[in-house]
Amino acid sequence: MITKDNLISAYFIDNERKNIECLLKSDVDKVYTQIIPFDVKNDMYKMLMEIVSLDDIHEVTYEKKKEERKIFEQKVKEIAKKEGLIKQIIENVDPDFFKLLFDFLLSDKQEHIDRLFNFKIFIFEQDVVKNSKNETAKTAIRKSKTPLEALDNFIVIWKESN
Repeated sequence: MITKDNLISAYFIDNERKNIECLLKSDVDKVYTQIIPFDVKNDMYKMLMEIVSLDDIHEVTYEKKKEERKIFEQKVKEIAKKEGLIKQIIENVDPDFFKLLFDFLLSDKQEHIDRLFNFKIFIFEQDVVKNSKNETAKTAIRKSKTPLEALDNFIVIWKESN
């Protein structure tokens, strides 16, 4: 039986969103799972909906998948490093990469301007920027109107750290 006191989490376990896995705690501090079909006529489903909303289940599912993806990517990177594949990838960079890079940095095409926000976020995730005390350069990155301008201000911070 599912109650508010014993429900730990509920999320979809299949892409079709037909089954919900509930993590439940027992009276003896053990965790067990229960699979409930996503069926409005099912009594267990009705009981679950009295405790948690369908929107909450979708949100938990999204967050769980996002975390699983993050862990998966970390493991792939670890394996690639261990097998020496990262170095091989870097040595075998497609020559078009540089063309695309310069197209991004030097263009004022709307598609690149739309990516500017993500580029700025990436810049701010870099340790050299996180650790920088140069608020003027950080503000300049935030206010940059083009990818090249953002990169230029990043380089100011990078040069200061070396």
